[in-house]
Formats: sequence, structure tokens, C-alpha cells
Amino acid sequence: MRQDRGLPADSPLLAETLANDLNVTVWSERDVSGVSDADIAQLTERDPSSWSAFTIRVGQHHLVVVNSAQSSPRRNSILMHELSHIILGHELTSAALTEDGHFIPATYDQSQEAEADWLAGALLLPRPALLRIRRTGLSDDQAMENYLVSKQMLTWRFRMTGVDYQLSHSRW
Repeated sequence: MRQDRGLPADSPLLAETLANDLNVTVWSERDVSGVSDADIAQLTERDPSSWSAFTIRVGQHHLVVVNSAQSSPRRNSILMHELSHIILGHELTSAALTEDGHFIPATYDQSQEAEADWLAGALLLPRPALLRIRRTGLSDDQAMENYLVSKQMLTWRFRMTGVDYQLSHSRW
């Protein structure tokens, strides 16, 4: 994905940039027509951790709605996760309408969730970026700010790629 965009393998790739390149529309909950102020308050103030994002496909076009109340690193990660589903061609397993006419998108199956998690992590923090972070002495806080990722994402990618182990046992 970086090569297609002329980006170095170790440079940040922001999810919003990729969404624009893929012609995916990204909205916050406030952009959705007909959502009341009371519903916005419920989604962003009273229970902001109850949801992160969802994707809707209309024809060949995708729309991702992201929770604006979450941190920038969380929004970047969850948007990259949703874009990963799109890139991988995943389909929702089901969707439903409630009795009062509300649409409820279902989830992808667990293997598709794992695939999207893995691809999102690799897109946000590819191995060359992790090696650069360690070799240049960036602190975790600096890396998190530079790549717009959470501490959990950074730690997970270092653990899953084995970069820290590799570097601790080599003479780089």
C-alpha cells in the first residue's frame, strides 16, 4: 500500500489518507442525518465506549462512521481496521432492522476480524517502521505520536513481529 502511494516502508500511513485514496467516505456520528442531539449525547458522552465504528456499503461505495469521542489514535486504528475489511473484500455476516425501524449492522465472522486486525496493524506499523523506531531511539510516546497509534497497538506490533527480541539478540 505504501509503495503504491510512493511512501517509504517505514513512514506513517494515516487511515484518513488511505480512506481518501480508496474513495471511502468517512463520517462521524454527527454527519449522519436524523440522529437527534439526545442520541449524539448517548453515543459520545454517556456511553462513548459502546461503539467505535461501522461500515456500510451502498453499491460499490463504502461509508465508515467513526466515533468522534474516542482518542485520535483509537479513531486512526479503528478506521484502519474498517478499511482492512474493505481491502480484504469482507462481507458482513448479517444485518437487521429493529422493531422500531433502526438498522443494526452485525459483525464480521471471527476469522475476518482477526484478518482485519492483522492487516490494520501491519498497515499502521509495518516491520520496517518498528525497526526504525527502535534503531533511531524514538521513545514509545514519540512513536505513538508519529504513527498515531495507541500504546496497546505499538506494544502488540512489537510483540507480534518479534522486533524487540530480534534486536536484543543481534548487533545492529
